[in-house]
Amino acid sequence: MWARTQLKIGWRDLFAGAMYCLFPGNRQRKAQEVETFWSDADDTIAAYSVRSGFHLLLNALALEPGDEIVFSALNVKGMVRIVGWHDLVAVPVDLDIAHMGPSLERLRKAITPRSKVLVVAHLFGTHLDLDPIFDLAHEHGLLVVEDCAQAFAGHDYPGHPKADICMFSFGPLKTSTALGGALIRVKDPVLRQKMRDIQA
Repeated sequence: MWARTQLKIGWRDLFAGAMYCLFPGNRQRKAQEVETFWSDADDTIAAYSVRSGFHLLLNALALEPGDEIVFSALNVKGMVRIVGWHDLVAVPVDLDIAHMGPSLERLRKAITPRSKVLVVAHLFGTHLDLDPIFDLAHEHGLLVVEDCAQAFAGHDYPGHPKADICMFSFGPLKTSTALGGALIRVKDPVLRQKMRDIQA
């Protein structure tokens, strides 16, 4: 990961975190509290990390071995490793250096009949213009995953409206860190329930 600015965590936050480790309280109630951060629509799942949420997603999708997950090329190894655990194929799409997002032309060439999911990561705390990328992916029937691991902006950005899945991370190197945890927004209620059932 690449930390862009100073981490936003203080001694009071660290002390509170230590106290919650010792006296966790009602875990289910706390999870429900954070899951309503953006809305009461029940469309968000609390997870240990974006990687565990992505693993949960791939379990719920139950894709065929050899199916392809198309990635914007700059990502953490752990995400690609998870794809391998599911006997799926990670297909990288090189970035356009001008805007640090996947090149639309390269994405078009990377999509095959085996392509099932597109994962696009915002990098260095920026927000990419994803409309043309997501439109192309949906034209080809791909499930669109927006990896907002480095693009959390509080209530201002709950994820792209065209994304099927939006993943937000709060790990140690994130600007707005909680030293762990993730929120996974899932548009499809059937897929979301599958993920909840597996996690339970």
